[in-house]
Amino acid sequence: MVYSTYKQQRIIYFYSLGYKSTSIVELLREESLNVKVSAVCRLIKKYKETGTIARRMGSGRPTKITPEVLRIVEEQMKKDDETTAVQLQKILVDKGHALSLKTILTSRLKLGWTFRGSAYCQVIRDANKQKRLMWATENLAEVQHNGFKDVLWTDECSVQLEQHKRFCYRKKSEPPRPKPRPKHPCKVHVWAGISQEGKTPIVIFSGIMNAGGFIEVLENGLIPYLENINRNTRFMQDNDPKHTSKKVKSWLECKDVNWWKTPAESPDLNPIENLWHELKEYLRREVKATNKEELVSGILKFWESVDTTKCKKYINHLKKVVPKVIEKNGGPTGY
Repeated sequence: MVYSTYKQQRIIYFYSLGYKSTSIVELLREESLNVKVSAVCRLIKKYKETGTIARRMGSGRPTKITPEVLRIVEEQMKKDDETTAVQLQKILVDKGHALSLKTILTSRLKLGWTFRGSAYCQVIRDANKQKRLMWATENLAEVQHNGFKDVLWTDECSVQLEQHKRFCYRKKSEPPRPKPRPKHPCKVHVWAGISQEGKTPIVIFSGIMNAGGFIEVLENGLIPYLENINRNTRFMQDNDPKHTSKKVKSWLECKDVNWWKTPAESPDLNPIENLWHELKEYLRREVKATNKEELVSGILKFWESVDTTKCKKYINHLKKVVPKVIEKNGGPTGY
């Protein structure tokens, strides 16, 4: 006995009319049938080779992927999402289910588990989870209606010369191309801030930063912004020791800066972190600096491209992050 689906029948029908794979996908979407181009290509190839699209029924043997096996696999993957197929096989054997690795992989795929890269998130201690939850709850209405309009989000970022590409295309017969990587890469640090009204000047510096050096950075970056754009802005920075030193606190009070404190261990609550990620990708993919001058030039060129629209885009991302913090009870959001 053989059978085929309506979707498969429509694919072959359009193929018989002379349509290409991409056109067939578009025609199926008009009929509310979603299918990938690769699936269309596979089906057409099968049709060319066998003259049929039908899949034969199985032999009638009972499947080894029983509900009990699926339950064990599901529970283990939820318990430890790094469990390998070999480890699953041992767990199943201990519980009386001797299965091949292929069957185990099939069962895991059937449950919807797929292998993907993990997302970075900050390690958050329990005490700070409570502070994050409280902060997010208190500011939920503001982020949804006001979008933190009067907040200046600031942070430092370290950028260095690095190996720009780990992968590249090459002909099968050719050896891998060497990608230069400095043994002792040059590193620079940048400080800047963004708000709904725009950006601060970017400050580039080298070496180890202390409280005195940080005050000099704020003199060159923060004060010009406050004087030219909005003196009443709430100044947000993380809880780095040099930010919270007595010397810096005294300077902020002297300059009448409205320091708005946010929870510790919360990079996901600072939208400029995503801007720094974009900067590093720009330097890695576009600039590919080979010396300090090119690196600094690339940083300045990128900062020139940062406009108010981009600042607003990253800050408005908090409309997703803050509710997620509440949903996770102060835990990491994955953003």
